[in-house]
Amino acid sequence: MTTPDQTGEPAEQRFGLRGPDDPTGEGRPLGEDISLPVDVIPNGNTALPEDWAWQNTSTSQPNAATFHINHSDVTRAFADVLTPADSPPEAPFVVSKDIPIVIIDSLDQYWAGESRNALPLNGLRVPVSADTVAEAKRKLAADLAAQVRLLLMLSRAGTTLAPELQANFLMLTEVLEARS
Repeated sequence: MTTPDQTGEPAEQRFGLRGPDDPTGEGRPLGEDISLPVDVIPNGNTALPEDWAWQNTSTSQPNAATFHINHSDVTRAFADVLTPADSPPEAPFVVSKDIPIVIIDSLDQYWAGESRNALPLNGLRVPVSADTVAEAKRKLAADLAAQVRLLLMLSRAGTTLAPELQANFLMLTEVLEARS
């Protein structure tokens, strides 16, 4: 095994920052550790690389973002169901059929999102968060009702909906109905 700096010379065996036969216990400076994935610059104090500029950032990055919770943020995830009782009183549309949903507990918030197996909506879908499961379910029902209302207004305005939006509209009208 060789290091990038010492081509041809075998690298010494290293265990972390302190070798197994290091009698002084001082080890090596962090910048000399071959397992360190970054370049350590002593007395350097910069948050961004010097050549970093807004021109290096793609304008599509925010649009391409997807919702992600890593495993360290989640204590448990479980299935639940949106029912007509979860629809908030101010929503123009109410849940007419039970909708399977997924609840994620991220220690400080509950995140509710519809199950893609039962309701495979197109487009970017971000779960809604709240302090309680009941509140998260109510917010998700309100979000789905707002989507139906928006798609209904767009379809009645004489515009042709994109195929993905049309599919979403048809799916949502199967599980939501106008408040009577």
